[in-house]
Amino acid sequence: MQAGIDTLPHPPYPIGIRNPVQEPRISNDRPQPDSGTSTPSPSRGRLRRALPVLVPCVASALLLRLAFPVPGWFPLAWVALVPWLVVVSAGSRRATVWGSVATGLVAAGLGLSWQYIVTLPGATLLTLYVGFYFPLFACVVRVARGKLRLPLWLAAPVVWTGLEYLRSWLFTGFPWLFLGHTQRPFLLLIQVCDLFGAYALSFVVMASNAALAEAVVAWRARQWPVRRLAVGASVALALVAATLVYGHVRLKQLDCAEGPRVGIVQGNIPQEVKNTLTIETICDIFMQHWRTTLDMKAATGDEPLDLIVWPESMVQWPLNWIEQPEDVDFATPLRAAAEKHGVALPDGVRLDLRPLLWALARQMKCPLLVGAHTIVGRDRTLLAPHDGIVDRITDHEITFDGRAYPLPVDEDAHTGRRPHREVFVAEGQRVDDGATLIKYSSVVFNSAYLFRPSGPTEPIERYDKLHLVPFGEYVPLKDLLWFVLPAVPYSKGFSHGVHDNLLTVGQWPFGVLICFEDAFPRVVRRFVVRDDGQAAAFLINISNDGWFKDSHELDQHMAICGLRAVEFRTGIVRCTNTGISGILAPDGRVQSLVRDARGGVKAVRGFTVGRVRLRGDTTFYARHGDLLAAACFAVAAVAFFVGAVTPVARRLRRKDTP
Repeated sequence: MQAGIDTLPHPPYPIGIRNPVQEPRISNDRPQPDSGTSTPSPSRGRLRRALPVLVPCVASALLLRLAFPVPGWFPLAWVALVPWLVVVSAGSRRATVWGSVATGLVAAGLGLSWQYIVTLPGATLLTLYVGFYFPLFACVVRVARGKLRLPLWLAAPVVWTGLEYLRSWLFTGFPWLFLGHTQRPFLLLIQVCDLFGAYALSFVVMASNAALAEAVVAWRARQWPVRRLAVGASVALALVAATLVYGHVRLKQLDCAEGPRVGIVQGNIPQEVKNTLTIETICDIFMQHWRTTLDMKAATGDEPLDLIVWPESMVQWPLNWIEQPEDVDFATPLRAAAEKHGVALPDGVRLDLRPLLWALARQMKCPLLVGAHTIVGRDRTLLAPHDGIVDRITDHEITFDGRAYPLPVDEDAHTGRRPHREVFVAEGQRVDDGATLIKYSSVVFNSAYLFRPSGPTEPIERYDKLHLVPFGEYVPLKDLLWFVLPAVPYSKGFSHGVHDNLLTVGQWPFGVLICFEDAFPRVVRRFVVRDDGQAAAFLINISNDGWFKDSHELDQHMAICGLRAVEFRTGIVRCTNTGISGILAPDGRVQSLVRDARGGVKAVRGFTVGRVRLRGDTTFYARHGDLLAAACFAVAAVAFFVGAVTPVARRLRRKDTP
């Protein structure tokens, strides 16, 4: 007889299942002979019973961590989850839940340990959130097996992929530490991403883990349901074989044209320096990137460049400000920084950041893409000039006791956005001298600006980041979560961009992805599949991973970006502050990297130059999106619903039974 989910097999018993044969009960009425040993304590007994569950679950978490960068031992991912899946498949309900909690907390805590460099509260909450998906997976899989009668080799990959899809958009999404991300170095395997995205990799790897886990459960129970095991193993092997064959064929078919010659500047500015926002530090960072740009030009010879890229937010000043505040003077600190870094400032150029960037573009004879902030309006409070009555309020002026006072009207030419305005009085209201009338709060964007050698243009070309990082770039429900504000990097918060506009260099349109936007396929899709018929020929990701020093976050981010290149068959230029910067080909290969003299790619200052390979035809994944992942989520949702409704229905039937 085949062992079902609730069937107790013959000894030896799988992990977490007790012997159903009761031991003879010993009566306390008759004194027992002294064995010479003390009675074990209850806590020691609980620990002894928990270890057979905790050890394999923690082992799975550790093996999974080793499969991710760093060290990136990706073959381990094919067996890492087997011990945990054995507990999920054959363990008791309590063992499954608590073992899965342990697996999730260890796997998420180790995989996201780089978050603790930035914020302890935020990292703890993120670890708990990602770790929660492991016990959720275990519970849904048990329902899928018990109620929907799905075998483990099918239930596990379907539910896992569906939950990855859920995590990619729930609460704005956190598509990090996906099982498929471990396979980034496996060039043949990852080519399937152009069909179903990185979710396809997760599905195949989990299917292999599940087939092995079923075999282990059968071996431990000394029961061999040959047909079920053969089907599971055959499906897993067929998936792997088909994926490898597809990868082999696709690599031979790819034919990408050569695109623009791009220079990448990696400044390696410590985040502690960037956080010290003074005019002096702004000018010093600015001139350090200028110096590295000149070094790149000197080292690469006379072949012209088509584009130069600086990382995210390396110009730490709002570049949409044409006129600077009266108390800001860049001239003296710019001269000092230029002298420090050996930069000869151009003659006849106003010593301000915008004119100097255009001057550098003219000197390099190619456009310059830089990351900077955009600030629309100023934070200001308007007070009543004296006791009186408010007559009238418009967008442009407020009339107070018959006298009109002009109001600031700051409108962004690129987006049409205005500062947030909060009016504290009403027309006809009497107010006292010094009372608050109106408060203005500026709107801030995380932007990329394109400076051309031809000089100033109005409006200046830029892209504003569309997808913001919660608790990193903004605080959701700020009024409710006010206590979180001191723990986040930007408590004021950025605003979402409103345009997925393309920029151009030469004949090639390109899309810009800022920071973690490259982790979201749906954001990337907006640049390569468009209703207006235009499409990005290649992509540029600018990022400031300096928050995480030289941790494994840099390697994880690079791996995710590499999968985006395969999914959309597009060349991607990565320009980051501390690494890893380089050019990725549409097949996922790394064309070039910024390295130091010893070959290091993280926490180094340097540059690289290379030609971007252009995107060819639009991939199936780009056209149709997350079909596989959405279908898996639908099945997982049905299983979850059945698991939630069945106990309620059972209790209702019991109440109705006389």
